[in-house]
Amino acid sequence: MKKLLILFTTLFLYARTLNFETPINNNTNNTLSQQISASPDSVSNVEIVSEDFNDSYVSINNKSNIAVIINKKRFFKYIPSLMNALNAYYAQKGIDYKISLYDIDTNLSDVNSSCILYFTTDKNSIEKLKKIPKTFLLPLINKNDTNVTAPNIYFGSINLKNQTNTLLSFINDKTDIITAHTVIAKKLSKYESNCTYVNHIYRFPNIYYKDLNNSFVIFNTDAGQTAQVLSKITQKEIRTKLTLTPQIGYNPLLIILTQPADVEKLLIANSIIHAPMLINDYAMLLNSGIRYNWLNYASCILANKAYNLQNNEDEFYMSDFNIYIFDNQINYKTSLYKIINGAFRQVK
Repeated sequence: MKKLLILFTTLFLYARTLNFETPINNNTNNTLSQQISASPDSVSNVEIVSEDFNDSYVSINNKSNIAVIINKKRFFKYIPSLMNALNAYYAQKGIDYKISLYDIDTNLSDVNSSCILYFTTDKNSIEKLKKIPKTFLLPLINKNDTNVTAPNIYFGSINLKNQTNTLLSFINDKTDIITAHTVIAKKLSKYESNCTYVNHIYRFPNIYYKDLNNSFVIFNTDAGQTAQVLSKITQKEIRTKLTLTPQIGYNPLLIILTQPADVEKLLIANSIIHAPMLINDYAMLLNSGIRYNWLNYASCILANKAYNLQNNEDEFYMSDFNIYIFDNQINYKTSLYKIINGAFRQVK
């Protein structure tokens, strides 16, 4: 208990090295942020600086030095959770480590690390990374969504195309899609366009509920919005054939905001499988987590990759997560879940 208290105190002090007291500007474009959270916010007037997150409570031979490059203005709200998840990952390994945080427009030559967690969804911008003698780890892009191939670039985003195809395999009749005005929703809609049974696409919250009778219903909305629609379907006594949602629906908020009758026919595609409990517990001590946050989960797997590169460990197997990186992409699997007795249960 004493050791755990010392660990928590050390991590807490380092996690507070950022100043997050910045005025909020609600007019900032935040559509990309909604890929990460159900309740996005934006901020402005962020000073562009570099901060170090060091934890040297124990010293052994293995070390890791990683840089995080992210748009601070757009993702300001999510940086604490991300950095705390990374701190939790390295802390449980018991090594000397350094995490440096930079803004997105930082000159890459000024970054003092051979491995960089680079947060971008601009596929064109990653072309320039091919010629830079550093390793770039991209948590927001799946390799299947880009033509870029380079030995120094690794991709970490969830395979939403595979999840969509898995869900579509259950559909054989009239289908309605509930979507939102987000980048991730547009991507999902593109994948779903192959479905020949699509009847109508509704933009949340403008939904004609009677049309959902005897339909398969796909949700491209966050957990809170999906819960709201499911509850109304029950209230209005709409009889759907099956309701389906990809990764963005794998969130305990969906359980909290619904009743058992609302989710009786719901299938959820999820690729966060067997998230390490120790890492998640450490992260939860810092008000973070990897079990339901796919961005933190992917970032920590890529941090495992950075550690392996810097310590001459396995090139393909990320042992801390029991997952492989093949062809420079995290090899996610898709599993299906239902909500049963107030918990996510995998469908065998």
